[in-house]
Amino acid sequence: MTTAGPDPALRKVSPVSFAQERLWLLDRLEPGTPAYNIARAIRIRGALSTQALRDSLRAIVERHESLRTTFAEVDGQPMQIIGSVPGFELPIVDLTALDETAGESETQRVIREEAQRPFDLTSGPLLRATLLRLRPDEHVLLLLIHHIVTDGWSMSVLFKEISQLYEAAIAGRPSPLPALTMQYAGFVRWQRAALTPDRLASQLAYWRAKLAGADPVLELPTDRARPPVRTARGAVQRQVFPRALVDRLKAVGRATNTTLFMGLLAGFQALLGRYSGAEDIVVGCPTAGRSDVAVESLIGFFVNTLAFRTDLTGDPTFRELLARVFKVALEAYSHQDVPFEKLVGELNVPRSLSHTPIFQTMFILQNAPRQSFELPGLTMEELDIDAGTAKFDLTVETAEVDEGLFCAVEYSTDLFEHATVTRMLGHFHMLLEGIADDPDRRLSALPLMDASERSQILIEWNETAADYPRDQCVHHLFETQASRTPNAVALVCRDQQITYAELNTRANQLAGHLRERGVGRGVLVGICIERSIDAVLGLLGILKAGGAYVPMDPTYPPQRLAFMLEDSRAPALLTARRLRERVPAGGCDVVCLDTEWPPATSLADGDPDSGVRPDDLAYVIYTSGSTGMPKGVMAPHRASVNRFSWMWRRWPFVADDVCCQTTALSFVDAMWEVFGPLLQGVRNVIIPDEEMEDPSRLVDTLSTTGVTRIVLVPSLLRLLLDSVPNVGAKLSRLRFWVTSGEPITSELVRRFAGALPDATLVNLYGSSEVAADVTSYVIERDRPLVRIPIGRPIDNTRIFVLDRNLNPVPIGVPGQIHVGGDGLARGYLHNPELTRQKFIPDPFSRDPGARLYATGDRGRFLPDGNIEFLGRFDNQLKIRGVRIEPSEIETVLRAHPSVQEAVIGVAGAVGDERLIGYVVPRAGASGPGDLRAFVRDRLPDYMVPSSFVVLNALPLTPNGKVDRRALPAPDHQRGRDRDHVAPRTREEKALAKIIAEVLNVDRVGVNDNFFELGGHSLLGIQVIARVRRVFRVELPLRRLFEEPTIAGLCATIARAERSGDGPVASPSHGVTSRDQLLARLAGLSDAEVETLLKNIATGEQGERVIEEF
Repeated sequence: MTTAGPDPALRKVSPVSFAQERLWLLDRLEPGTPAYNIARAIRIRGALSTQALRDSLRAIVERHESLRTTFAEVDGQPMQIIGSVPGFELPIVDLTALDETAGESETQRVIREEAQRPFDLTSGPLLRATLLRLRPDEHVLLLLIHHIVTDGWSMSVLFKEISQLYEAAIAGRPSPLPALTMQYAGFVRWQRAALTPDRLASQLAYWRAKLAGADPVLELPTDRARPPVRTARGAVQRQVFPRALVDRLKAVGRATNTTLFMGLLAGFQALLGRYSGAEDIVVGCPTAGRSDVAVESLIGFFVNTLAFRTDLTGDPTFRELLARVFKVALEAYSHQDVPFEKLVGELNVPRSLSHTPIFQTMFILQNAPRQSFELPGLTMEELDIDAGTAKFDLTVETAEVDEGLFCAVEYSTDLFEHATVTRMLGHFHMLLEGIADDPDRRLSALPLMDASERSQILIEWNETAADYPRDQCVHHLFETQASRTPNAVALVCRDQQITYAELNTRANQLAGHLRERGVGRGVLVGICIERSIDAVLGLLGILKAGGAYVPMDPTYPPQRLAFMLEDSRAPALLTARRLRERVPAGGCDVVCLDTEWPPATSLADGDPDSGVRPDDLAYVIYTSGSTGMPKGVMAPHRASVNRFSWMWRRWPFVADDVCCQTTALSFVDAMWEVFGPLLQGVRNVIIPDEEMEDPSRLVDTLSTTGVTRIVLVPSLLRLLLDSVPNVGAKLSRLRFWVTSGEPITSELVRRFAGALPDATLVNLYGSSEVAADVTSYVIERDRPLVRIPIGRPIDNTRIFVLDRNLNPVPIGVPGQIHVGGDGLARGYLHNPELTRQKFIPDPFSRDPGARLYATGDRGRFLPDGNIEFLGRFDNQLKIRGVRIEPSEIETVLRAHPSVQEAVIGVAGAVGDERLIGYVVPRAGASGPGDLRAFVRDRLPDYMVPSSFVVLNALPLTPNGKVDRRALPAPDHQRGRDRDHVAPRTREEKALAKIIAEVLNVDRVGVNDNFFELGGHSLLGIQVIARVRRVFRVELPLRRLFEEPTIAGLCATIARAERSGDGPVASPSHGVTSRDQLLARLAGLSDAEVETLLKNIATGEQGERVIEEF
């Protein structure tokens, strides 16, 4: 099609409508976007008169000014430029030389290419027509019009008028169409005059109140993350629901005095609510915008869009929801005079390039006159077109047709996969069937899945039954292994090691000693000691005596340790002499593991039999509690034995395997790290705290000791990759890596694959309440993923993803992860109410005693059966693998005499998160003082906020809750310029350089707080490691928490040098004497000895010294 440019003298200039103004602006923001191209393709069979068709199209362009309009900016405002009648050509593309298959393929290519070819609003034309000739008696007419000059109603007018003009042309009659009484420019003038300031203010007041507090984005579950800048890339899927369904839905409408549109809109909003979990749903719906009969025969952009905000709270019946939608619709229609474009501008809606304002989903029920296109003597068939564009995240367009309900879903391919939308259409169909069957069912009870999908997620993906030693406890399995390999080395720690026989004998002695002190079946025993051989001895002794161990980290504040002892009511406590004064034992019977205890007079030969069974407790682990105090999780032997057996079966140990323990006993992962290898005869290397605090030393230890398997949190893995450039070369034997405790990012996976291309990386998911791990996922290097799944359930474990009403959610839809099976804990110690809340009856089991653990984690099933972790439903945090309840920290902060209110937030990217404390001081208080010290005296270091932000008041949502999303980011620069004191001495300058490099900041003053600059514990490890290498003094990480400034650290270093804590050992892992070296070599293989000697001989070259600074 070609069109001559209008003679400037013959042009008319007119204001644009409000709707056109918005499309003009969108085109300026994204020039050439095809999102607003409207395409129609009609197959025509028969003897077509191309001249009559061309003349008909030319007459329509002459008849409607909108079709010869372009747009220009005049004095900063867009204006319509209405041109004279142009010449109009209908280009013909001849495809007759192609066979039928090739011709159809080429037709589809041309249609898609033309549909995506942009319009130029300034030069036009904004109507394009092309005729494809497949055979002499078969054509395809392609019409392309920009939305700025047309709408759905207008397309019906266009088709009707083409039919009438074509019929007259081939009959030789003049045009039968009556003259138009108004053109689109006249409508625009009327529209702007009718919207008086008073009328606008009145209607805006309604919309301002109606949309107040609405979420700016409906967070639907997507296949890909929303891009920072949305594009027009999209696709469309179509389906026709049965005629019988439409009739039944109409019957529901008649019974409720509502329209089919209202019923379908309510159904769509119910679907969005079930998909998103939201109870406040805003959907856009177009209205024809033709309230005057004079404009019904015009072609132009009349449509207006209304925002339908519906409340889904209270899980209403569909009939109740329909009444709400009825009310919303009537109110919206009575306030429809405000153009949507004006509404967006007047309400100052926050703008984002990543999503459309106010709503991101649209619903349409076509009620325009039927788009009939009939030409005499010809057979017409409209073709489905997928233009490859989308205006919103989702647009559902419906229309009543002879066959039933036509339903088309246009969707953004930036967000959704084809298969996801296919499932969504199926779920919408099932939901509407459920509504038609019984509109008095609650929304949560309306079906979404068919029987096949329901069976897949409930049964097929939970077929995990497997055998394991159900009649054995943890210590029984150890005793069996000790009898098989009595002389094999069980544990190695620094320069010490112990065989299975020695460990079993000493554990039996300890068990007898504990039994004489009253420890027996079901008795809790505290154990407060660092990772060591004695620690493992203590665990085995407690278990053999029949008790359950309560691990207590010696770095915890005494107040917290005292609470754990008191709450557990443990009559005995195992510790070490050096820790005796730190642990407030109260009335406990204390046994120091590093001293000789009297032999048990009642100890018989062989392993003791305490009568413990697999359902008895093995341990009680305390985790952060939402009530402000930690809570004890009671775990039976059976749960751990099942988890061990799964791992042994899934990834069996091989002859040269060496494992390591890096986790404190107070965390559930330590259970596998200690007993997983120990019960299978595999050597286990216990990594001391000081080596965990230095990435280079840790890697060297792993290398020297030949470790082949490791379990660690992703943030520690990131630290190793950041700190040790040649980690892959150093750890070539470490071939099996397991991450758990927190999400692992795809970026970290890529880095791991690059550094250790031959190693296996497994992602595990679980918690203390489910014996540590319940799902696993082997990370595939060649599979690009936005999020790394947590995988499928392990043996004898069932995973359900449920909504708030305990209904299973469909594939791809988020819900709360629930865990069932043999791995469940018994519950929470002395807390039956919390146990009832979190350990609920299993509605999908025939076993009347079966339970599910409600994790509080948000997740969803992926189409392949893997599960994707999506965060939390509450405010619980996971930072560097540690579960933290913010309310526990908030309770401590509120106890400070100067703090009125407090809330805990998080800052930083994934893997680099930091706790931030937001406090509101009490009236008249001079200031909150040293809050960090106050918290550190009461909570573990990992629960101490990195920095604090003082606020006049906490930000609140419209319903009065703390708006955590509105909490300001900490300003690490604030006050630094005013109070900056530059480093002065050589030592201060060296420390400043270390901290600046680790934190990636320009400068650090001697009084600047490491944590307030953005530091956290893992970054602290890097600082302490560099301090060791530069100053050659031994400092524990805790010193940085106690002295987080350069001035304080310098003083600490000076004291360490005077007290003899330095210099540190050279990088030969503490092997400083011949006897120590021989002790280390005993029990190592020839290859391990060679590796160790090579490392000791080589040392670490190029070690930095302070003079470099």
